Amino acid sequence: MVRRIFIALALTLCTTCGGPPPAEHVAQRSAILITLDTTRADAFDAFGGAHHVTPVLDGLAAESVCYRFAHSVAPLTLPAHTSMFTGLYPPQHTVRGNGPAMVPEGLTLLAERAAAAGAQTAAFIGGLSLDRAYGIARGFETWTQPKQDPTCTNGLVSSRPASAVVADARAWFAKRDRSRPFFLWVHVFDAHARYEPPRSFLDLAGGDPYLGEIATYDAALGLLIADLRREKVLDEALLVVLADHGEARGDHGEDTHGCQTFESTLHIPFFVRHPDGARKGEHTDEPACSVDVAPTMLEWLRLPPLAAGDCDGVSLLHPVPEGRGSYFEAYSGWARFGWSPLVGWVDREAKFVYSTKPRLFRLVDDPGEEHDVLAQAPREAERGRERVRWIFERGPAKAIRPRLASISSDAIAALGYGENGEFEPEYPDPFTVTDLPPPFECLDEYNEFADAQNLNILGKHAEAASKLERVIAANPRCLDALDEWAASLIELKQWQRAVEVLQDRVRRPPERTSTHQKLVRCYTELGDKEKTREHALRVLDLLIEASERVSRGDFQPSL
Repeated sequence: MVRRIFIALALTLCTTCGGPPPAEHVAQRSAILITLDTTRADAFDAFGGAHHVTPVLDGLAAESVCYRFAHSVAPLTLPAHTSMFTGLYPPQHTVRGNGPAMVPEGLTLLAERAAAAGAQTAAFIGGLSLDRAYGIARGFETWTQPKQDPTCTNGLVSSRPASAVVADARAWFAKRDRSRPFFLWVHVFDAHARYEPPRSFLDLAGGDPYLGEIATYDAALGLLIADLRREKVLDEALLVVLADHGEARGDHGEDTHGCQTFESTLHIPFFVRHPDGARKGEHTDEPACSVDVAPTMLEWLRLPPLAAGDCDGVSLLHPVPEGRGSYFEAYSGWARFGWSPLVGWVDREAKFVYSTKPRLFRLVDDPGEEHDVLAQAPREAERGRERVRWIFERGPAKAIRPRLASISSDAIAALGYGENGEFEPEYPDPFTVTDLPPPFECLDEYNEFADAQNLNILGKHAEAASKLERVIAANPRCLDALDEWAASLIELKQWQRAVEVLQDRVRRPPERTSTHQKLVRCYTELGDKEKTREHALRVLDLLIEASERVSRGDFQPSL
């Protein structure tokens, strides 16, 4: 219910505040973007794998230029896609997590520019990490996404299979106005945990469920690609395919993605298919990044480029500038667990990772990031540090207007909305001196928490509660563990113990309705009408306060 209230409010605001600029140019060409959620580069034979599960995409890659040294800006879906559509790094576009941040209204997205220039725009989305409420849908005339599943908890995201995504995309493609150019975006989510591929694709992948999910979406996309070939659209349209981020799969002790910045989650498959066959079959080590999508697409559509001061990407229709690198970050561990932020810079010479314990890796010689050479390469480390510092000194993009950029930090935090119950904090400067531990030293804690989440999913709430109690004892800053622990205790009907945990959570900012809602249930079960009424009224107060603040527009931007 709370989520529906927010989405209605967010959509109302997005449709009444500003809009795309008037068209100064007319789109003359079509472009297609396919984004592959949670996909490692080495899942494809074209990028060094040997799994033979992606014949469709490997076939397209053979007709394209493949960027072997391509990186995401963040191991999270919404920040990475926002960078694709703005050409900006996260500190500039300000979307740092998978919600509740909204894409600031002042930023004009790629689809808005295409639509304003007369192109048909359509998007078909596989996972609600890209919920239209976040603003990422702006500019799309057609938009389909999964329905919210109220049973989807414990860190999972409502999603739909690639077969459903592609079916919608094919139906739109068949009915499109053939007299107008188009911009089509297809997003597949299957490779995101939990991995549960159909049996036939699991067998094709040799019993590996992650690769089975990738085989599943490859087959589904094959139907769309066949349509494109049959109508000879690929003879005229630019096709860009890339992952938003990878998946750790146990590398460096990380199971999935989000909290670390190793190559397993930042190195991505990325290829561009030119309709005239330019650079066909080329494999290049030219550095590419998520931020390159917008400038590449805009140039292809023959639309005005992004302003030099408001674009971190480059157009891949030209050779990449010599010595180029890219910024990356992971603030999820800081927001969820109280660890140090992770930021960094990667280029062909080195990968600099900054936290309370900076590190440096030479990827050419050490692709597995096993050897920290910071002490032996102070000049390279300082170059990486200066690049990161320059990113933060620039500050948010000039176009960002505070009134909508900040709604998430106040209203949504009060509503308790966001994947995994996350809130939108005021993100710290990574160079602020702190004693918070670096994420790579906290893997045991993270794995304990992840195990507890899985136990809750399996209904083993007593085991989950025991693990979560240990996590909190070791790290009282871990808000996610407090929330998960309370949920376990409620499932076990240990009402009084759940109250104690929830009261501890209430004392830790930010205050959220979800905490008070749980307390309402617990006190109802305990028969304490006074406390039940107290927390029910607090839920109402928070909702009213959030609504009033949105109406007044009196938010301080959390940029």
